[in-house]
Amino acid sequence: MSTNSIRKNLTPRSNRQIALLALGLCIVLAILLTKSFRPNSGSPTVVPPDFQLAAKVDLATRSYDGETIAQFTLEETAVVSIYYTIPNIDITYFNLSLIGPENDSFVILHSKNYHTDKTGGGMWEKSLEPGTYQLALTTDTGSGVLSVYWGYSSNIK
Repeated sequence: MSTNSIRKNLTPRSNRQIALLALGLCIVLAILLTKSFRPNSGSPTVVPPDFQLAAKVDLATRSYDGETIAQFTLEETAVVSIYYTIPNIDITYFNLSLIGPENDSFVILHSKNYHTDKTGGGMWEKSLEPGTYQLALTTDTGSGVLSVYWGYSSNIK
């Protein structure tokens, strides 16, 4: 069979099918490559070094309504980092905020119908003025455990 006879057998419809098949293979390959190069893919999150545990809350025990779960005091301006893990959470409402000395509220995480896998978590960072700060939690009862850690570049008591 010559090259010309193969070209004669390819109809515009079969050309489209080959193009769609090639496109589908490219999409699958891109997804596989993205997952294989993602850091900590499929493994639990790791707490950054030098971070201290501030609070650990079992979300299955009860709901929370703006309750303080941890508190710290800054003696001078500092960059504060808050790292949280919430693996395997399934909850209808979740809000974690930092309340400042002038009742300033900084949202760390807010979500409705919130679900995570075993790598759930994140980091929040901000330069804060001296004063006392509270971590406030508002949630419905759900599954999962929230762990909050903090690190800083100055004096926290």
